[in-house]
Amino acid sequence: MIVANRGPNDFVWDDGAWRTRRATGGLVSMLEPLARRPDVAWFCCVSEPPDAAHDRPGLFTTAVDQADPGLHVVPVPMPADMYHAYYGQISNEVLWMLQHQLITPGSSVATPERQRAWESGYLVANARLAQAIGRHVAEARSILIQDYHLYPLPALLRTRYPATPILHFTHIPFPEPDVFRLLPAAWRTQSWMGCWAPTSSVCRLRRTRRLFWDAARNIPTWS
Repeated sequence: MIVANRGPNDFVWDDGAWRTRRATGGLVSMLEPLARRPDVAWFCCVSEPPDAAHDRPGLFTTAVDQADPGLHVVPVPMPADMYHAYYGQISNEVLWMLQHQLITPGSSVATPERQRAWESGYLVANARLAQAIGRHVAEARSILIQDYHLYPLPALLRTRYPATPILHFTHIPFPEPDVFRLLPAAWRTQSWMGCWAPTSSVCRLRRTRRLFWDAARNIPTWS
């Protein structure tokens, strides 16, 4: 089983509208050969269509956008506002920026708006994924979870699949412990509970792996 925020298709702005095309990025290029096996399901997040006030050109991805006859794609729909909070406000504006060390000390990470996005977007989106997977998959031989969008997910799935190997793969750099401390304590704890639930957590870059373990050694000093 593969679980990722994104599905196999990308979006381009063409002639005044967003259109789908096969994604060419590293994540999809890596996953697609595995996903074409008949015994592999690919779970991804999709947004329900937004209301008229948030219609395109606001980018969102629906179940229809991610359909592929050659893959067993299982889109997990979320309300548009929840998807924006989970994906736009937390995953992109906070976690991606933080892990690339573009958020500096003194920056206000946990604004009231972002706290709401964390609680009602990021955490709830991960819970929805876990619930959808539990409904569709009685037993799994292995689970491959992709990237920073889904830090809480391994812990949620571990209770449902206690003996299944779970791997969480982080494609972007992992920050130094002092940078990770810029997140609120509750966010760090909820992220790390997910990071420790898998059978294995993997970071793409060698330097990033060292920083991951440096952060792990600092967990007792975070609260």
